[in-house]
Amino acid sequence: MRQRSSYPKPFKAQVVQECLQPGATVSSVAISHGINANVIRKWMPLYRDQPAATSLPAFVPLKAAPKRPVEMSVIIELPMAGQVITVKWPTSDPEGCAQFIRAVAQ
Repeated sequence: MRQRSSYPKPFKAQVVQECLQPGATVSSVAISHGINANVIRKWMPLYRDQPAATSLPAFVPLKAAPKRPVEMSVIIELPMAGQVITVKWPTSDPEGCAQFIRAVAQ
C-alpha cells in the first residue's frame, strides 16, 4: 500500500498560486508537479490568499551576444574524371580561390 505524501505549506501555497495564473489549469499544474489534481483542489480554499513561497521576477534583463558576421562564399563545381568536385570557397579570399582552381586544372 502506498504511503500518503506530505507537502510543506509553502509548497502548497506556491502550487495554488500557479493554478491562479492566467491560462493555467489545475490539471496542468498538477501534472507538472506529479500531484493528483484533486489534492490541489483541496488546497485551493486554504492557500488561495497566501503569497507563493518564492516569487520570480517578471523580467530578467539579458545581454544578447553580438551576431557573428555571415561569411559569404562561392560554390564551384569542377568536373574531373567522370566525377564532379564541389568546392565552397569564402568570397573574402578570391586570390586563394584562383590559385586553387589553377592548381586543380593542371
